[in-house]
Amino acid sequence: MLDALVRDHRVVICVGSGGVGKTTTSAAIALWGAEQGRRAVVLTIDPARRLADSLGVGALGDEPRAVDPAVLARHGIVARGTLAAMMLDQKGAWDRLVARHAPSDEVRERILHNRFYLNLSQSFAGSYEYMAIEQLCVLVESGAYDLIVLDTPPTKHALDFFEAPDRIRDFLDRRMVRWLVMPYLSRGWVAAKAMNRTAGFLFRKLEEATGIAALAEVSDFFSAMSGMFDAFSARTDTIHQVLRAANTAFVLVTGPEEQVLTEAEFFSKRMHALRMPLKGVVFNRVHEEFPADPAIFAAGTVAHGDEATIEAALAGIGVDPAHARWLAGNFVDYQLLARGEALRMEQFRRGLPRRAPFVTVPNFDSDLHDVAGLTRMHRFLFGERAMTGAHRRVADGGSSVARRRGRGAKRRSSR
Repeated sequence: MLDALVRDHRVVICVGSGGVGKTTTSAAIALWGAEQGRRAVVLTIDPARRLADSLGVGALGDEPRAVDPAVLARHGIVARGTLAAMMLDQKGAWDRLVARHAPSDEVRERILHNRFYLNLSQSFAGSYEYMAIEQLCVLVESGAYDLIVLDTPPTKHALDFFEAPDRIRDFLDRRMVRWLVMPYLSRGWVAAKAMNRTAGFLFRKLEEATGIAALAEVSDFFSAMSGMFDAFSARTDTIHQVLRAANTAFVLVTGPEEQVLTEAEFFSKRMHALRMPLKGVVFNRVHEEFPADPAIFAAGTVAHGDEATIEAALAGIGVDPAHARWLAGNFVDYQLLARGEALRMEQFRRGLPRRAPFVTVPNFDSDLHDVAGLTRMHRFLFGERAMTGAHRRVADGGSSVARRRGRGAKRRSSR
């Protein structure tokens, strides 16, 4: 279970592919931390509106917003600590970073109003990931929280999150870029065309396509940033220290599907190479395989071809024959789906560090986009001992699609 992992770490970073439930898992971990007496905050990327509403914080912004204890009390939750939530504002985070490191007000305003910067801060590859880590560092340095949970951005390539700081630093501090660009651009069009016809052609085409005076804007941006390169480089070092700190834990959130697991396996190996090993794994939306009654299935498992046997058993307890055939086929399909997931998870588990906790969360019968839904996850993330009173009543409302006849093969998604 993840209870000890969360208890012993200040920073918990949920990583993994997009669409596997990182946002919901992150919120559930932060909520549990608040229940245990921690000053918890969750930095989320794109929470469901229903989740923000259920926490009583409305539209989340780029500053932490405290969750009213009365909101949690309505769900039977008595938190001994505090809970806050915030959403990453990529542009706002960039602006604050520039304001923090700019040597003067004049330089700050030059950069903030530079059109090349405006585009860079919103669309540069790795910018979103870098700002997520930057905001994490700001929360760590604030000292206001003793449990910080980060929901990492959905990316096409999971390692973009870890490579983003170096990518930004290389872009802003690469001597080759400054050597090639700044001497030409600071002297204007004539010098640029005379010294480098290719560069002049490219910048002219860029201006025609964007309407931005690319030469002047890029030149002014690098000129204004020149005094901040060292600060950005030092900040990257700070980021690496936070990510590799002993009190930082990476939790991989994944699903049991083959393609997702293949990405997760690669992700796990690369994290180990980066000296940021996983300290926990959450398998989300897992289907449970039920033990086969040996009195009915001699082999101890259910397989295709057993539909008639199951249909007969259902008819024997009074199920309408018109429904029995459909239910029998659905049950066999469900059992085979669950068995395939179990085999893939076990194979994946063998490649994990020995002591890394490994938990499975079932494929629930509804989306988990509210406080009640988050508490339903707690027993699976933190164990039965984490459940008390109202939590158990909420969770017992139905934990898995596996317990609902006819819903086994349908998948529900949670962000």
